[in-house]
Amino acid sequence: MGLPEITYELRFYDQRGTLDSTQQHTDEATARSILRLFDEPDSAEVYSRITLTAHDWITGADADLDALIF
Repeated sequence: MGLPEITYELRFYDQRGTLDSTQQHTDEATARSILRLFDEPDSAEVYSRITLTAHDWITGADADLDALIF
């Protein structure tokens, strides 16, 4: 099995807006599921925003797919 053509990345930004951590996934549904887990009021105590992007390894293009802004 080869490498995936597209990966999905969740980026977590702290209260100051600084990138705190990332998670990479090969399945969009899984990445969106995890993003939805953070769609609750307590997340605002830790994060300013969480973004979901897709990276196409063939073209090198990035696409913004979704975001939670707190």
